[in-house]
Amino acid sequence: MKVLLVTSADKAYRHYYQAYTNLPNGLLYIASFLERHGHQVQIYDGYVDDREPKDFVDFNPDVIGFSVITGPNLAGSLIQSREFKSLLPKTKIVWGNVHPSIMTTQTLLEDCVDFVAIGAGEYTMLELLEHLRIGTPALDEIKGLAFRREGEIVLNQKREFIRNLVDMPDPAWHLVDVKKYSGIGLNTSRGCAHRCAFCYNKSYNKDYIGYLPAERIIEQIQHVQKEYGAKHVRFNEDNFTFNRKRLREFCRMIIDRKIKISWSCDSRADLSESDVALMKRAGCTAVGLGLEHGSQRMLDFIQKDITIPEMERTFWTLVKYKIRTSVYIMYGFPTETLEDFGATHEMLKRLDNPYYMYNRFVPFPGSALFEYCVDHGLVNLPERIEEWPPYLMRFSNQVNISEVPDDIMAEAAARWRMSYAAQRFRFTLKHNPAYFWTAITDPKKFFRELWDLAKFHIQVNGYYKVVKKTLAAPEAPKSANEYTKSAAAVAR
Repeated sequence: MKVLLVTSADKAYRHYYQAYTNLPNGLLYIASFLERHGHQVQIYDGYVDDREPKDFVDFNPDVIGFSVITGPNLAGSLIQSREFKSLLPKTKIVWGNVHPSIMTTQTLLEDCVDFVAIGAGEYTMLELLEHLRIGTPALDEIKGLAFRREGEIVLNQKREFIRNLVDMPDPAWHLVDVKKYSGIGLNTSRGCAHRCAFCYNKSYNKDYIGYLPAERIIEQIQHVQKEYGAKHVRFNEDNFTFNRKRLREFCRMIIDRKIKISWSCDSRADLSESDVALMKRAGCTAVGLGLEHGSQRMLDFIQKDITIPEMERTFWTLVKYKIRTSVYIMYGFPTETLEDFGATHEMLKRLDNPYYMYNRFVPFPGSALFEYCVDHGLVNLPERIEEWPPYLMRFSNQVNISEVPDDIMAEAAARWRMSYAAQRFRFTLKHNPAYFWTAITDPKKFFRELWDLAKFHIQVNGYYKVVKKTLAAPEAPKSANEYTKSAAAVAR
């Protein structure tokens, strides 16, 4: 059967996301799995692909699968699902990924969505295709599937997690133009070992963790080197280093086999110096650390299960070994006080004001803090799926559910937007001046990275201006269509 897998980009915001584009690895894994079983698959990634739904009419897919997360991607998914349904009324539309897996019933209130694949989509999609092709298995027997029957929503039995990722084929990289993406990213694990209260992982993955062994990671690296000329890869999972045994095996294989590759990843801030030293020898050039907050009270509240000294020690160890270290910070949590807020900025001072990502807390569906906010009356839940993008816009820029005054949070956010690029330049000059020799030894790399930094600075500030004007409009958007039209008008 013919399958089109889609990740949608809301047109109004698309160019703000193009500075950094990631391979749609979730869809690429599903695609390769379906291809293995004889199905014909195409991928439509709206972040890099200029085609429109009408351009796929000739392909005439039997099923269109959308990967949907809360935010602008959801707005684009809803609009394009309606468009595909109009163009190809016999085609079945399936939504998957985190948001529809969590908000399943609400998702199926939309007539343009025929099915929801809850959790990992490979086997659920395969069995659904078999049902559509030959009538078996029966819809009720397909685990992880939700659908409508005579106006009633049916939620089937949950599907077991795919525990043996080794048996899964590599992503179908051949279905996309890899060179259109900002870089080559790999996903080598699923799930997370931790329980951060702001994250969906606890409810979405139910404590499940699966990962590819080190040898398989090496094979994927060698493949993208050979086929796409990769000189650097980024591991996109939430915490590449959680399995220390695998991390060390991977690093030793890179070293022993003399594989010339640099790589970067995100990590929990609990690395030992010996592991950092090994990562450096194996080609690690950058690590993102989810510190989140500088108040131990808030760290405990959001269930980080870590102490501030542990985090700071890991940060400085990475800096010592000249691994570029980004810090992820969140603010505006429920119960957060002005004192808590100040503790974060005091921690940043102790870290000599590193380059950090600064995000206001948003209660995302599926997280423990989302349930906390609902229970304490801190959120007004969207009644329909199309109201979620405006919900995200308001919470990430306007709604304050903390005890920190609005003006203080706004001032700190404005300071970050204006100083991010300069701060990164200053920190590198002070703590890793040898990096600037790259301007002589590899000028192409140096000026590409400098341009990437400038693009991100422009992107962040441009995006914020559009959001601010959209929210200041007399009638703030309440639905996906209004959200898109309003933002598009402002962008023009």
